[in-house]
Amino acid sequence: MKTERLQDLFELGLCYINDCETKLVKKGLPAMIDAASSPELRQALEQHLRETQNQVMRLQQVFSIIGKEPDTEDNDIVDEMTKAAEKKIKNIDASPLRDAALIESGNVVEHYEIATYGSLIAWARQLGFSEAATLLQQTLDEEETADEKLTALGEKVINPTAAQHLRAA
Repeated sequence: MKTERLQDLFELGLCYINDCETKLVKKGLPAMIDAASSPELRQALEQHLRETQNQVMRLQQVFSIIGKEPDTEDNDIVDEMTKAAEKKIKNIDASPLRDAALIESGNVVEHYEIATYGSLIAWARQLGFSEAATLLQQTLDEEETADEKLTALGEKVINPTAAQHLRAA
């Protein structure tokens, strides 16, 4: 389908972010939780998994508001980010170092989501979908909080432990 209107671009963006969130719920976040060795990181990822499940439901509401069936469009960007994270993490034994890699991989995805939701909100407002913009803003706020939490956890707990672990080895 050729994208000719802002509405088309908005709908395509919704399909891409829906694919992203769905993949994170089904595979991405559970795999990260399993790979985490830090209880604090595991807890943060589990909380974000619950939020992401709610975000998928929120996206279904947005699709309903705009009169479109919830759909996904295969998101190659998310697939590539996932492959890169899997490759990086599989070569690191369970340790603070792997937790640091998990945090970096999580931040990469969060930044993609933050950028995407920001655009979707702007487009929703431009198209007169104020209720959809409000729902998308709730998700953007959660993504920004998750990113900040991962960064703080890395800076205050995981990275110093990973650096100390390397010195001791």
